[in-house]
Amino acid sequence: MVRVPDPAPPEPSPREAYLVYAALLVMGLAVVSGFARGAMRQPVTSPRTLVATDASPGVRSEDLVVTSRLVALPDEILPSRDWAAPRRWRLPGYTRERAASLLADVPGAAARLDCDASGCAVLPPLQSVASMAPSARSRLYSALALIEGNPQSDDTFYRSPQIGPFSAVPGIPDAIRPLMDSLTWHRDGVPAFSDLAVACNSLGTREACRGFMRSMLSRPSASVALRLGGDEAIERVVAGFVEAEKPSVRNRLNAARAAGESTLLLESLLPDWARTHLGTFPTADQEWTNCFWTSLRFLDRAAGPVGNGEEMDALLRRGFVRVPTAARFGDVLVVRDSEGRPLHSATWLLGGYLFEKNGFGRLQAWRIVPLTEVMMDYPGAASVDLWRPRDRG
Repeated sequence: MVRVPDPAPPEPSPREAYLVYAALLVMGLAVVSGFARGAMRQPVTSPRTLVATDASPGVRSEDLVVTSRLVALPDEILPSRDWAAPRRWRLPGYTRERAASLLADVPGAAARLDCDASGCAVLPPLQSVASMAPSARSRLYSALALIEGNPQSDDTFYRSPQIGPFSAVPGIPDAIRPLMDSLTWHRDGVPAFSDLAVACNSLGTREACRGFMRSMLSRPSASVALRLGGDEAIERVVAGFVEAEKPSVRNRLNAARAAGESTLLLESLLPDWARTHLGTFPTADQEWTNCFWTSLRFLDRAAGPVGNGEEMDALLRRGFVRVPTAARFGDVLVVRDSEGRPLHSATWLLGGYLFEKNGFGRLQAWRIVPLTEVMMDYPGAASVDLWRPRDRG
């Protein structure tokens, strides 16, 4: 049975709500307003096309040995917000009748509507929220997710079907796994989870709730090892780098093979800054870090914070050139929405793996991830493009 807390709990503070919003996988749906639409419109690459092709020259799947490790969120980074407190659903511009129709699948919600000239809001009964059918939840939450400030917008996790359902998230209590499946909804076919209050109330204690949230916010980072077989295998790896870097990379691979190594970790080829930050979280004075700054900082091209996608595009136009889908190590991959606005950026490595950090704030670590996961994180993605610093050829 879901425990119902006080009927009028406080909303999270703006800062806490922002930090959580910036960390959850819904970041890809938040685009920068005021962007000069069409300013970056050039021939675009479909995300599916890039995912489906071996865009990294030479490297084959058999050249890679891939494992995964969980990057656990430290408890001191998790905000002090009361995750068990339900949040109101906002319906700006709705009449009472229209709002009641939208909420028809949530028993008791219509009776709790608070409406005025600006629209409606409701704090639905948690039991009713928990009992919704999956199809009804997907239909309702897809509408609520379009309204900024709703938990379906700010507090939503997305998860690739390739890594299993939300009930398979490592570290969550076994008792809550069936509930996770029943609360899962789908946005444009992508599995989503938003009902943090329902889950935390079912756990019963603040400590259990915080443990659940730490598990939900902990994400895997890929450990990619490059096979050092014959010369052909080494040359396939070398082909993934720009011309100026190929001799040093070739020497590094041959030296490892001569020393008796059968593989070499991809992370050992990262620049010093990226290698030392891989698998770590921003410090207290680094809350401003985001995906855009990270993808520029990888090759030390970021003089300071990059606040939004518009600033990122300006920096790309000034110091980078567009490149075809034959990506090279260190290229910047930009994920865009249907209007050409940047949703995310990451740094291309080899074999379809990238170095990235999701969103602003401290709740997301620097990680190595496959391109398929990047695209699943951003369901609003319509195109991708690749950029290379002008002085790298």
